[in-house]
Amino acid sequence: LGQTLEESLKAEQKNLGNYKDRLARVEREQIYLTAAINGYQLQLSTFGNLLLSSGVDIALLQKTRAELKSSLVDVQKMVDETSPGSDTLALEGKNLDQQKALVDKQISELARIKAKDKKNAIVRDLEKTARQLAAVLKQKGDLVSRLDAMYRKRLTNLDGIHQSFSTLEDQFDAAIEQRKTKNLFQRNTDALKVEALKSLKADIMLLTRRAGLMADPGFWIKGGKALWESAGLVILSFGILLSVAAVILSRAKTLISGAVNLPVLDRLGPWHKAAAGLLTLSIIPGGTALTLFLYSRLDTMYLVASALEAAAILILVYLSMRWISHGLQEITRDQPGPASEVSPLIRFWRGAALFAALYTPVYYTLGQDSGLLAAFRITGAFWLMAWTLLTWRDIGFSGLNAETDGQNRKRMLIRLTVKYLLISATLVTLVLDMIGYGSLSLHWMLSWGKSLVVLYWWTVFFFLIQEWDRYYREKSASKRDEFLYDNYPIQWLMIRAGQLVWLVSLIGILLLTWGNRQTVLGRLYDVLAHPVSIGNMNFSLIGLIYAVLVVLITYGLSRVWKWVFQSKFLSRSGMALGLQDSITTITVYIIWSFGILVSLHVFGLNTASLAVAFGALGIGLGFGLQNIFNNFISGIILLFERPIQVGDDVEVNGIWAQVKKINVRSTVVQTYDNASLIIPNADFISNQVTNWSFKDKRIRRKINVGVAYGSDVELVRETLLEIAGTTPRVLRSPKPDVLFKDFGDSALIFSLRLWTDIDNMLSVETQIRFKIDQMFRERQIEISFPQRDLHIRSVTEALAPGKNGDAGTGGQKD
Repeated sequence: LGQTLEESLKAEQKNLGNYKDRLARVEREQIYLTAAINGYQLQLSTFGNLLLSSGVDIALLQKTRAELKSSLVDVQKMVDETSPGSDTLALEGKNLDQQKALVDKQISELARIKAKDKKNAIVRDLEKTARQLAAVLKQKGDLVSRLDAMYRKRLTNLDGIHQSFSTLEDQFDAAIEQRKTKNLFQRNTDALKVEALKSLKADIMLLTRRAGLMADPGFWIKGGKALWESAGLVILSFGILLSVAAVILSRAKTLISGAVNLPVLDRLGPWHKAAAGLLTLSIIPGGTALTLFLYSRLDTMYLVASALEAAAILILVYLSMRWISHGLQEITRDQPGPASEVSPLIRFWRGAALFAALYTPVYYTLGQDSGLLAAFRITGAFWLMAWTLLTWRDIGFSGLNAETDGQNRKRMLIRLTVKYLLISATLVTLVLDMIGYGSLSLHWMLSWGKSLVVLYWWTVFFFLIQEWDRYYREKSASKRDEFLYDNYPIQWLMIRAGQLVWLVSLIGILLLTWGNRQTVLGRLYDVLAHPVSIGNMNFSLIGLIYAVLVVLITYGLSRVWKWVFQSKFLSRSGMALGLQDSITTITVYIIWSFGILVSLHVFGLNTASLAVAFGALGIGLGFGLQNIFNNFISGIILLFERPIQVGDDVEVNGIWAQVKKINVRSTVVQTYDNASLIIPNADFISNQVTNWSFKDKRIRRKINVGVAYGSDVELVRETLLEIAGTTPRVLRSPKPDVLFKDFGDSALIFSLRLWTDIDNMLSVETQIRFKIDQMFRERQIEISFPQRDLHIRSVTEALAPGKNGDAGTGGQKD
């Protein structure tokens, strides 16, 4: 115990000295931290005043926001550095309390022993050491408490500053977006004055100076050190992620390149091959641009955020040029005529991409209100106007009127439309820049460029959907020819849903392209969420969308649950298959019940309304609507379970008929004699019904024929198979076959079994019987008929009873 106390005392005295040094260091840091917090508060007030000023330039707002982001990152770094120290002090405080309690217990125990043996010097020394240790621990506890209080105060101040900076950042973002929207329609009168030339000269000098600064190696070394200090781990993760993404994208490109030549793409159509080629072309540059853009949004990358975003935009400009050029070349690949007409468009788009590549770095260097950018736009507009007028000077309305061929006239109309669209867009750009609406001119140019890319891709998507529709329609037709189950209605519904999504997304993206993002999204949400009140219930379009999504999710969940629960769980239980299916069906019904209730709730039907509805339904059932409700529920079961469908051929009570319509109460079927039967739905659920075309309209028919004894049975077999093979509407698979059924009384019985569809079974049987009669006559195969031996009994008068003593006997004559 003495050795332990001595070692603990020495260790704690050393720790006490360390804590005193740490407290002194923290107190010195607190002076600088107080100054930093005061500086941040001053910065907050300055930024807040700047935000409240009405005449502040948007470039200054963007620059101030960048400084604000830098301060926010610094404060967050200080918080991250302070938090571990505070957590460590809290843990040390708990350990210190436990240590003090243990030492106090030891002192009490030693005091009790000393009271019994007062002359024991060892006990007195141990008690003295323990009390010294307790005093040291008390001093250490005071220091830990003071440090913990200082750290907590520091964290409180830093958290308050961080929250203020975050709030101010959101306000700056909103103000910049609002100022951008306002500047679109704000005229800059200074651009029309002589001072604009001085501003242009100043912009050129500033651009030259910054370019020279970037050429200095010291700039990159200093910037690299600052970036490493602020986001070293993020830079490492960025490099690793970029390398991994490059490897994955390269492998994906290789796989897609190999998939271009797959036969399924040939079956789908040329647009699928073109889309695969575009994907191969885009996957590496697109993935790189996406990675750069995502990293530019990280707070710790604020020093290079503009550079990363500019690099991502340059890659997208390059990709856009490749997309349009590739698409135009694919359109004219097999058409020698229009190739010369498309070449100028390809050159134009490459020139536009070069202009955008030069414009982007200047924009990110000088800001959107730079006079040099206005000069760029005016120069580019003049070049575009001159190129359009020189390249398509021979295209006019006179040529369109003189053209008589429909195909050439359509081509001429397209070229004429493109020509005047380019001229109109160029004229608007020139006019806007020359009268001082530079921001609106820039927005006009960017919106046209983005719209062209959007229309290009949505055109590709449109033709992809068209090819899917054609492919599945042809596949469905081939299945119907074989009279197999046809699932095209499901694919038809999915394709129509895809077309609706295509249209809605195209309109939405074009609205976002031409309008302010926040404004468009806000207005769109307001329209979708606009309530329509009916009584105490509120409905809206967005509620309907949510309800449909819930139903779709429920459908997918029920399908997955049914497969997992029955195939992976119940299959190993040892229960009978019927019991497994019943349990699975019940659980699926429960899932659907919850899904429907949730969808009704998000649509706007509250639980009180549902309770009233179910209560009224229960009262109706109690007053004698059992049969109607039974038929109604049976109709719902028929619609969902689909044991019979419209178009199925059924047999009800020995009557063959075709289902024409399934209503909520009854089902209408039409007999082959053209009589309509209205059958309650409950009869289809509770009674036995034969469905001859349940998911498969094929049916097997048997035609029996008897031939005379002594006939060539192999010839009979070959003849019957030949007749079945040459008769229309007889399926090739399953193959027809012939059975030698029996030796009859007067014939050899053969049975020809063949497959056809239920719609043509009677006509097929009739044609085959005609052919059997014809070909058996030609091949001298005798169709046997029943033969009987006739025995006639006659009674003569001579043998009548009582004559010749042979009463009761008679003679028989054949």
